[in-house]
Amino acid sequence: MSLTDTALPKAASELRLQPRKSSATVFGPYLCLAAALLYAGSNMALRRLAEPGQAADPIWVLFVKESITVLVVGPWLLCQSTRGRIRLPSQGNFLAIIAAAIPTQVVANLGMLWAFGQVGIAIAVPVSLAVNLITAAILGRFFLSERVSPRTLLAMLLLIVGISVIQSRADGLGNPVTVASPWQVVLAIGMCALAGLIYGWLSVVIRRVTTTGTSGWFVLVLVTGVGVVTMGPMTLWNHGFQIVRQTAGEHWLWMIVSGLLNLIGFWALTKGLQMTPVARANLLTSSQAAIAAVAGWLIFGEVLNLTVGLGLALTLCAIVLSSLK
Repeated sequence: MSLTDTALPKAASELRLQPRKSSATVFGPYLCLAAALLYAGSNMALRRLAEPGQAADPIWVLFVKESITVLVVGPWLLCQSTRGRIRLPSQGNFLAIIAAAIPTQVVANLGMLWAFGQVGIAIAVPVSLAVNLITAAILGRFFLSERVSPRTLLAMLLLIVGISVIQSRADGLGNPVTVASPWQVVLAIGMCALAGLIYGWLSVVIRRVTTTGTSGWFVLVLVTGVGVVTMGPMTLWNHGFQIVRQTAGEHWLWMIVSGLLNLIGFWALTKGLQMTPVARANLLTSSQAAIAAVAGWLIFGEVLNLTVGLGLALTLCAIVLSSLK
């Protein structure tokens, strides 16, 4: 941001912005929790699309899901930027976003969608989130100079233990682990861990670029736009334009639902990361691990046993602890 103002106007501006900044700091965690709810809903829709025996093509699924954001936000963002209301990102920030977006789409998102069909969402989501949490905290410490407080470390420990306990007794939602061969299970869990590593990197990049002058709307469109650019040609190569009319109506429904929830969730996370240290933000958004387990119990008929209940309790304690001032 430009700091060319004179001393008195700058001081007055800072005084006016102080209450707003305090309110934003309080509001940030709520945005992160909202993002967790929305992402959980999006993941449930994606899990439907990854059902073994009736799964949609994952490349096509991601193309449609990400296209929704580009089509909804892209024209508005173009209009705002041409009018000078939203500044274009700097070259450095632009390249940082693209560098994080490519592996996010091509490796992490595709890998997670495949894992949903192998080990289920109740296992895939916690594994990914645990690695995401650790990665974001470490990278945030070194690249954002964000201090990780003892309370955050304790909350992080509780959350990691909690989601590990949930994972230890949670069958895949509608896809029991025994359906997949042992090597498929190992590969799927490894892919979830790799996805978590990439998501943690993306979180730090979002935090860095949005606090150095880049609009969150540009982050939103660039990340999803990379998905459109990468998945579109692969879909055409594999299926041609026939896939549009060959896609079942139910698949269209879940792809659109997932895309809309992902759009709103990504916006909430991007705004939340502007107001919340990245380690704390990831603790809050990681509550979707508990949401996934509860959804499996209520929607997909999973048994909520004592072990899973203990994991949920530990996860909720971590969220409350991380929210305390």
